Amino acid sequence: MNVHLLDKKNELSAFLSSAYPERKFIYIIDSKIKLFHTDVAYDVDVAPIFAGERSKSIIGMMDVQNLIINSEISDPVMVVIGGGSVLDTCGFAISTFKKRLDTVFVPTTLSAQLEGFFKNEVYLNFDRIKDVMKVKFQPDHFVSITDFMKTQTIDEKKLSMIHAISFGLSHSKKFFDSVEKLLDSNLMSNDEVLKHIIFESLRMKANTSGSLVGEESGRAFMTASQLDAPYLIAMYYGVMIESFVSNKLGFLSNEEMDKVYTILKKCSQIHFDLSNVVDQLSYYEEPFKMKLPVKIGKTVDYQIFPGFLSEMIYSAHSKGLI
Repeated sequence: MNVHLLDKKNELSAFLSSAYPERKFIYIIDSKIKLFHTDVAYDVDVAPIFAGERSKSIIGMMDVQNLIINSEISDPVMVVIGGGSVLDTCGFAISTFKKRLDTVFVPTTLSAQLEGFFKNEVYLNFDRIKDVMKVKFQPDHFVSITDFMKTQTIDEKKLSMIHAISFGLSHSKKFFDSVEKLLDSNLMSNDEVLKHIIFESLRMKANTSGSLVGEESGRAFMTASQLDAPYLIAMYYGVMIESFVSNKLGFLSNEEMDKVYTILKKCSQIHFDLSNVVDQLSYYEEPFKMKLPVKIGKTVDYQIFPGFLSEMIYSAHSKGLI
């Protein structure tokens, strides 16, 4: 996968023409992007697609495949512009199509730009179960455009930094510290600073693999809430709970647990009622395979049973952590 960082949306057309001269494109665009960024792909026909976890489904995937089948372009380049759920849905559709199509992903949220697609996997939800279906897929080009983030509020950008926090906590103390400094500053609206964080995140993810702190719990929270819990909020609580569990098991020191708690509170002060989630977790039987932080920048694989996880959530709540 080739990664490109651009500044302006109007640079995309020139990039595509250079990367795929004399080729024709099918543009699939997040419906919100088509609404708020009317200058995107204004000179071509585009197909809007609804975003969100509940749209990341078999039906959503089939809609994309029907679009490709009904297109008059015999060998199109797929240009997918949107957030993470849109990229997952389209990636799944393209990967299971009858022939391999050249694909360009253009993430439009800070969250999706930080996350990247280096895992070589895309996911679908089914029956309100988070990421229960997956296939191997990676776009040919991943194009990050800073301009898209201008419609996001500062609070939305801060919450999106949960991806960077999770990655730093899992793999790099230096990166973790740089994210904390950014959240401490007034630079969340500075495009150049955000572009640097995105670059560093993608650079390191290209050379690492495996799950991150918070991902397993985040998926469990979303499934237990029947996808009512927003993805970033579920990740936020996932990082908090898995760090808390690690601290209680004696892996993560009190000092480093305090650092994790502090940076998460700088990331967001949002609250989501986990009571129903905890009730649903009690019905689970299989253990969760988590990446617990033993210190900032290093993790250990650990299995946690649902009953114990529920107890830890109640304990964290009683201490005012969540």
